[in-house]
Amino acid sequence: MCLCLCGGARAQYARDTLDRQSFRPAQLIAPALLAGAGLSIHFLGHDAVEVPIRTFVQDNVRKGVPASEVTGYVRWVPGAMHLSLGLLGVPSRHAFVDRSIEDVISFGFCLGGGYLLKKAFHGERPGGGEFDSFPSGHCMIAFTGAELMRMDYGWAWGGGAYALAAVIGGERLLVDRHWLGDVLAGAGFGILSAHVGGWLLDPVKSLFGIPDVGWDGLSGRRTAVAFHASADPLSGTPLAGVSVSF
Repeated sequence: MCLCLCGGARAQYARDTLDRQSFRPAQLIAPALLAGAGLSIHFLGHDAVEVPIRTFVQDNVRKGVPASEVTGYVRWVPGAMHLSLGLLGVPSRHAFVDRSIEDVISFGFCLGGGYLLKKAFHGERPGGGEFDSFPSGHCMIAFTGAELMRMDYGWAWGGGAYALAAVIGGERLLVDRHWLGDVLAGAGFGILSAHVGGWLLDPVKSLFGIPDVGWDGLSGRRTAVAFHASADPLSGTPLAGVSVSF
């Protein structure tokens, strides 16, 4: 393909990626609803809601599907995409450095807070024997990444990330690793974790003296990409090259 194509492509100028985020009460609505529903179902409606749902899923939906460790890796996909899509030229609200700081804060809060919640609630898993069921760690991580995607790239990309996170939540029910309340609460805490990263972005940058950096790979500075074809003058071997200037 490189031998057949000879042309150039130019990335767009960097947009203002240093947009400020501040706390807004409306940002707490979705996390509060999901976490509240998870708490209510798990601790007030366990026998009436969670047990029948688990029985139905295991008897009629799962049908011998074995547990898989795939979602242990897939749950990190939204977070990885949040960090990397801007480098590939997708317009983002924040540049790479700011997104990196958001990720560190959000996932640090998610993992640290999630660990404390699991210890505090001491919920037993559906299969028994383990007491770290509430809330779902897979859902916390997946929904943290999904909300970060929505915040920085909009619903066009965020919607797909949320769909993936919802599939991960369904998989946790299917393989009998979590109750419904675990999944809902994990989703709510994950969304909250993403907003914590946004709220603390500027204070953390000020605290550590981190400057504003607008570079973001192909969509940061003005970047020129050119493909060219040639041939070795002695052997006639076809050659292809690419040059990038930024």
